[in-house]
Order: sequence, then structure tokens, then C-alpha cells
Amino acid sequence: MIQVNLTPWRVFSIVLSAFVAIISGMSGYLLTKLKLSQIPSIPMQVQESHSLISLTGKVIEKPWSKTTESWIAGDSNYYVLDVGDLEIEKRSAEEGVILRFSEAIAFETFAEYVGEKVEIKGEYVDSKPYQPKSAYESYPMGMDGRPLPRGAGFKVYEIRVLDE
Repeated sequence: MIQVNLTPWRVFSIVLSAFVAIISGMSGYLLTKLKLSQIPSIPMQVQESHSLISLTGKVIEKPWSKTTESWIAGDSNYYVLDVGDLEIEKRSAEEGVILRFSEAIAFETFAEYVGEKVEIKGEYVDSKPYQPKSAYESYPMGMDGRPLPRGAGFKVYEIRVLDE
């Protein structure tokens, strides 16, 4: 039979070694999990047939500012459909919805309708996660420490002026 002489110092060093091994294994696991969660996933394109939603209101142009709404809209001036007190499904702006261009309607087209009461047909679009272009870039962050998403609004496929 083998006899092992365990002094308090040897017991302490064995326990400490086991603790260090467990902590380093867990930190490696957590670091790997964090890195994997930051890899952008490629969304699958699913074709669905959407019926167009119709909204009415007044087109307004808003300048870029340091607000959450402006962040969601993008990097420059943007256009909003002011729906007033009308109840709509998804507000993306204080006054109503941020107007998004489509294959049918170019962004520059919205300028022609500023101040006009219009009917637009299109679909709501959701914000997408924002990927910073550099480590030194500043951007608004959510409670989770990640950049706020951007891009929400209403993708316009048709627009026409309404008679007052």
C-alpha cells in the first residue's frame, strides 16, 4: 500500500490547481461562445406574397440629428409620412412612418411630395442589426450593449397625391 503524506500546503495547492483549471476551461468556453454569437448569420430569403398596406398622410422631410429616430432612418435627411393621430400597425417615427424606397420608388422621389397629402401603398419593414464599420465608430447602444438596429419604416411601392 502506498502512503501519501498530504500537508496543508499540498492540499491547498491541489485545490488551487483544480480551481484554476475549472475557471480557465469555463472562460475559454464563454469566450468561444461570445465570438460565435458575434458572427453575422446569413438570413434565408423567403418569398412571401404580401398584400400591400395603404396609408394616408402628409410627407415631411426631417434633417439628420442625434436622435434614435434619425439613427433608425439612416445617415442623412429622411422622409416621414405624418399620419397624425391615426392608429397604425408599426410607428417608426414620432409622426408616423419613415419612408423607405423600393424598386418602384426611388428615394429622391419623396422630395417631390414634401408638404403634399398622399396615399402610399407598401409594406412595413423591420430594423436590422447594425454592424459597426470600425472599432472607433460611435453609435447608440441598447441595454444589452449592442448597437441599436436600424432600417425600420415603410417600403413604398406606390405613391399618389390626394385631393384636399
